[in-house]
Amino acid sequence: MAKAPIAKRYAQALFELAQAEGKEESWLDSLSDIERQLADPSSALFFGEPRIPQERKSAVATEVASGSDETVSKFVGLLVQKQVVGALPAIVREYGQLLNESLGRASASVTSAAALSPEQEERLRGALGAMLGKQVVLDVRESPEIIGGLVVRVGDQVIDGSVRTRLDGLRQSLEREAPA
Repeated sequence: MAKAPIAKRYAQALFELAQAEGKEESWLDSLSDIERQLADPSSALFFGEPRIPQERKSAVATEVASGSDETVSKFVGLLVQKQVVGALPAIVREYGQLLNESLGRASASVTSAAALSPEQEERLRGALGAMLGKQVVLDVRESPEIIGGLVVRVGDQVIDGSVRTRLDGLRQSLEREAPA
């Protein structure tokens, strides 16, 4: 089964529980911390290995989630039990989007060729905020493949100001106009 539908369902259910307890942001922090701890490829191998007993996997998950709210800890245990712990990054992303929506914030994914300075991030956040009429939360990633410029995604909208895209467009234009 695809991770996206699973992630949405689990994130929605957990978010509703968090809202009932007024712990939306603290649970996101806990989930993000657990996700970071489980991001190691060896964790994916461990939890995906069918020869490792379920009790051992549950014990490791409990240890990783220790210090989190009891419901978050149980949630991670449920993911292990249902063998969908690999969907945790998607669940955290979906949960974060639900939190942003509930707080009237917009989430923007930004890809740049090089690291942005804090001042550049703040200017970008301000410009996007003015354009969207909301407070903007940035998720900035580096990708040297775009050569320069930025690619900004807000929901379904993409603003591609990358040098790579401009060069590709120029190449296609030249190919169309080249004599046969």
